[in-house]
Amino acid sequence: MKKILLLMIALAVGTAAANAQFGNLIRKAAQKATEKATEKAIDQAEKSAEKAMDRGLEEADKAIDRGLDDAYGKSRDESATDSRQSAAASEQPTYATLMMQAMDVPTEQQLINHKSYELNEQSLKLLTSPVTRYVANIAMLTAQVATIPYSDIDSAEATDMAYDMAMRYSGLTRQEIEKLQTMSEAEQEAWLKGRYADGTAEAAVMDDAAELGKLLEPLQPTIDRWEAAGKEADEVIAAVEEECRKIYAGYADIITTAGDKERISLLLKYYKEICPKLREGVLTAMKIRYDKQLPIAEELEKEIAKLRREHRNYVAGLLNYPMLTATQCIGDAARLTEMPEF
Repeated sequence: MKKILLLMIALAVGTAAANAQFGNLIRKAAQKATEKATEKAIDQAEKSAEKAMDRGLEEADKAIDRGLDDAYGKSRDESATDSRQSAAASEQPTYATLMMQAMDVPTEQQLINHKSYELNEQSLKLLTSPVTRYVANIAMLTAQVATIPYSDIDSAEATDMAYDMAMRYSGLTRQEIEKLQTMSEAEQEAWLKGRYADGTAEAAVMDDAAELGKLLEPLQPTIDRWEAAGKEADEVIAAVEEECRKIYAGYADIITTAGDKERISLLLKYYKEICPKLREGVLTAMKIRYDKQLPIAEELEKEIAKLRREHRNYVAGLLNYPMLTATQCIGDAARLTEMPEF
């Protein structure tokens, strides 16, 4: 863990020394905190937009194709109930509830229908597809996961955290970062080159990384268990991809030489063959992350939360393992609409 952390920070610093945009990145990181005051308003706007989109899509469903509900195996009333339940769950989201929402994956037939609409460029069908709504919801869930750690932080504390992060990964003081904000990009580049020339900043960052490694050392066995659970989920996905590779090999030559219509037909046939395997594999990986990896992540977070309180200087370097787990889980869900071609 220490070696990885040291390498990451060393790479970040090394890149910064040569990158004319680095000062701008630090400035953006610091300024990002000032946006906290508008986050609630933005969040409410996003929720309102999502609800409006859902209502519009439901009306479009009815007007365009009354038979879609039967094909999808779910009535509109059931969909509306699910939507209300999801909205209620999102009021006070946790990593677990967001992961559970992501695991409510589309059915095999819904995925196949969606792929057919996509390959045949049937825009209206795509618009009204439950899979399209699922993909949109996945994006919303990803955004929600990222905001949970900051839900109870006021703008002043968020500003301090942003500065802490910039300071930890740059070796600069807060005064130096504030000075950079007043410079043009050319001035920032020249100043940073001079600042990093003697190696002082890099040394400071490396020293901090070593100290952070010492703090995390007692947690390494738990981190190893978390990584092992994640590896188990990754291996499920890798195994599915290998199965898809083998199946695609039987189509590759004829797909390459086929005309447009025949190619679409062959791709859809290939997707129908891999869809059950893909869906099962993705769902299995997500469940591993939920059942095995998340509890370990929460165990880690209890200890890391103490470190954040006791060592404020290292807040930026202390990972949020539940957030990482949820992000990985929801990332797995995005594979459902992919059609691996090798």
